[in-house]
Amino acid sequence: MKHLRNPCCFKKLSAQIPAASLANANENLNALNQLTAESNEIAEELNQIAQQLMSPGLDKANYKNIQVFPTADENFKFITSILGKSIGLITGKYDILAGKAQAGVAYIESITNQELVSHQILAPLLKGKADENTTFDTILTLIQAKFIAVPNIKTTNRLEQVVEDLLTGNTALFINGIHTALIIDSRKIEKRSIEKPDNEGTVLSSLEAFIEDIEINCSMIIKRLPIPNLRFELFSVGVLSKTKVKLVWIEGIANAGIVAEARRRIQKIDIDTVDGIGVLAELIEDTPLSIFPKYHQTQRPDLAAKALTNGQFAVLCNNSPFAFLAPIAFWDNFKSMDDYAELTITACYLRLGRIIAYAVSVIISPLYLAFVTYNQIIVPQSLAVAIATGREGVPFPSGVELLLMTFGMTIIREAALRIPGSVGYFIGTLAAVVIGQAAVSAGYVSASIIIVVAISEISSFAVVTTTITYTSRLLNYSFIILAGFLGMFGLISGIVIVFWHLASLESFGVPYLYPFVPFDLEGMKDTFIRMRLSVLKKRLRILAPFNRVRMGNDK
Repeated sequence: MKHLRNPCCFKKLSAQIPAASLANANENLNALNQLTAESNEIAEELNQIAQQLMSPGLDKANYKNIQVFPTADENFKFITSILGKSIGLITGKYDILAGKAQAGVAYIESITNQELVSHQILAPLLKGKADENTTFDTILTLIQAKFIAVPNIKTTNRLEQVVEDLLTGNTALFINGIHTALIIDSRKIEKRSIEKPDNEGTVLSSLEAFIEDIEINCSMIIKRLPIPNLRFELFSVGVLSKTKVKLVWIEGIANAGIVAEARRRIQKIDIDTVDGIGVLAELIEDTPLSIFPKYHQTQRPDLAAKALTNGQFAVLCNNSPFAFLAPIAFWDNFKSMDDYAELTITACYLRLGRIIAYAVSVIISPLYLAFVTYNQIIVPQSLAVAIATGREGVPFPSGVELLLMTFGMTIIREAALRIPGSVGYFIGTLAAVVIGQAAVSAGYVSASIIIVVAISEISSFAVVTTTITYTSRLLNYSFIILAGFLGMFGLISGIVIVFWHLASLESFGVPYLYPFVPFDLEGMKDTFIRMRLSVLKKRLRILAPFNRVRMGNDK
C-alpha cells in the first residue's frame, strides 16, 4: 500500500496500481476487513479483561499471570486496585535521563526508606544523562549499572511479583514503553538492638541474643562460623504472612538425610500466617502430641553455632528472636554453654545437679503424697509424727491440699511473668511467701506441704530450657494424681510409662534417649557428665556420619 497516494479513493485503484487487477485488490480488501473484525474482537476481550482486573473484588488468582503494562499510569491504576487507596501507596511520574525516557516510581510510605528513594533512586535519574545511542532495549541495564547506587536490584515482568515486593518495602520503577519493572531494595527496617538472653542466662558465655530480624540473626551465626560450607536456604512460609524462613546447616558435617527431611517438612507447610518460630516448630516437629520437646528454641547465637558444628541444623524465622535447633536428645535439655567454659569437674557437678533438680521437681510432691497417704511405714517415725502434727486441723485431704497449693504456685508464677520489668520476680516471690504463711497460720494447709511445693517449684527453675520446665510441671500434676490414688505403685507405674514413652520418641530420626538407648559410648562422654574437651574428639555418628573428627587427626 506504500504506492497509494490517495488511499481513500477506490474508483481508479487499477490505475493507481497498474500491476494489480481489480480482483486482487478486492481479495486484499476482504482480508483487511477480516483482520479488522478480528482485531475488534480481540480489543473487546482485552477491555473485558481490563475491567475484570480493575474490579474491587479481584483476588490473587486473577492477576498472577498479568504482565507489566507499558505505561506507568496503567501500572499505578492496577496496583491501586489490588492494594486499595488506604495502604499508603506513593506514586510519581518523572522525565528521567534528560528527557530520554518517562518513568514511574511506586512504593508504600510506611515501610519504605523514603530518603533512599529520594537520594539514591530519583536524584541520579533526574540529574543523569544517557548516551545518544541508548535504546529501550538497553536503558534498564544502563539504569542498573550506572545510575542507581543500590546493590540489590532485580527485574520482573509480572505484576504479581511487583505487588509482593511493594508489600515488603521495595520500590518499583516503571519505564514507559517497557514491559519490565525494576525492583529496588529500599526496605525501612525497624529493629531493636542486640541484648542479653532473657531466659538462658549464663555466667561465662556470650551475652548476645537473637533479635526479630532474620538477617541480623544470620550475621551473628556467620560471625561465629565464617566458613564457606555454612549453608542458608531461604523459604517463604505462610500464604498471607509470607514469612522469611531460613534453614541453616554445615555442608559436609550435617547428616544430608536429616537436612533433606527438614527441608521437606518446611516446604510441606500450608498455612495462612507464621507468627514466629513456635508456630513453625509445631508444624515440623515429630510427635506433636507429646509433652516432651523434640527440639530446642534458643535465643543464644553461640548455642546455635555450636549445634551446627555438632551436625544439627537450625531454622531461623523472621520476626522471631528464637532459633529452632534439631535433632536433639532428651539429655540435651540439661546442657548449658557454661558447661564448656567451666572446669571439667565443675561442669560435671552442675550438669548432674540440673538432672537431679529436674527429677526432684517431678517426683518430690507425689512421693510425699504417697508416703503420707498409703506408705506411711516407709517414713521414719519421728518424721511421720512431725507431719501428722502439722496436719492437725487442716480441712482438706493431703491430695487435694497438694494439688491446690501446686496450682496456686502456677498462678503466682504466671502472674509474675506478666508483670512488666524485674518487679514481677519480686512480687511473685513476695506473694508466694505471704500467701503461704497466711495459709499455714489460718490452718488451711500444713507447713510440710508448703515446703514440698516450694522445693518442687524452685527445682524446676534449675533446668536450662523453658520447654522442659513446663514438662516437669505437667508430669508433677500427673504423678500427684497417680500417687493420690495408688500410692508408690502409682508413682512407679507413672515413671515406667514416661520412660517407655521417651524410648518411643524420635527427633528427625534420632532416638530421643540417644546415646543411652541405643547405647553409644562416644555419646555418653557428654551426656550425664562432660568429660575433658581433649576426650571429646569426635562428633556423634548419628548426626555427622561422614565427618566425625572435631579435634586432632584421629579418624
